[in-house]
Amino acid sequence: MLFGDFHTHSTLDDGKSTLEEMAAAAYDLGLTHFGFSGHSFEEYGQDFCLPKKNVPIYLETARKLQETYRGRMEVFVGMELDYFGENPGGLDYVIGSVHCVKQGDAACYVDESAQASQRAVDEYFGGDWYRYTDAYYDLVADLPQKTGCQWIGHFDLVTKFNEQAHTIDEDSTRYLRRALEVMEYLVKQGVAFEINTGAVARGYRTTPYPGNALLRQLKEFGGEIIVNSDCHYAPQLCFGFDQAVQLAQAAGFTHTNLWTRDGLRPVSWDEFGKGRE
Repeated sequence: MLFGDFHTHSTLDDGKSTLEEMAAAAYDLGLTHFGFSGHSFEEYGQDFCLPKKNVPIYLETARKLQETYRGRMEVFVGMELDYFGENPGGLDYVIGSVHCVKQGDAACYVDESAQASQRAVDEYFGGDWYRYTDAYYDLVADLPQKTGCQWIGHFDLVTKFNEQAHTIDEDSTRYLRRALEVMEYLVKQGVAFEINTGAVARGYRTTPYPGNALLRQLKEFGGEIIVNSDCHYAPQLCFGFDQAVQLAQAAGFTHTNLWTRDGLRPVSWDEFGKGRE
């Protein structure tokens, strides 16, 4: 069996568990492949990113753990590189993500809170939520060029609070038009998309990113997927993977992918599961 989780955070950025605790949890769960992906440093500096002083500590500690588990579990040192983040180089992989939509000198974080998003829409987008989502997807479209990412993190993060706030009609043509244009473009660029269960683990959503309509369309476009938990707390590693697999299968996907030393590797659903042989 092959099993992996590659979107994880630690106490060096905005997580609740140390790198050591995350790796130990991965091993105890029977993961064959595991990745660290700390939030890249960025000047706009919400509390979620790696402080600049922590970047070398993160890289050094993660590399040591890679050696510690060598021969027992494949460990990779990656980064969740934000559109406005800094790439320190020397990474095994990059997750490309957008957390912030800039308007002039203002940084509007789409995942801060429902109230912060509403203020941003009112102040900078004339109260039009779809101008806001279009601006978000415009940045997502540029992630491969900007970050060199291997896959897109939480593609529709801009909808994080929508199950409670109901500010966006996620089935409307007005919302989907730009989202689907960008999705199709990214598929043609050869980047994969993660099914991200993090917002489910933290109680913001009942289904993973991307939403079901987008996930089905991703399959129609011929996109590739990788299942990740966006884990910030070791006991929640691989949270919701059963649901993610069920939704992927319902959308028509016959396999997921794991990150390996040779890049993304397709893994059938029959192969994907807990336990090292």
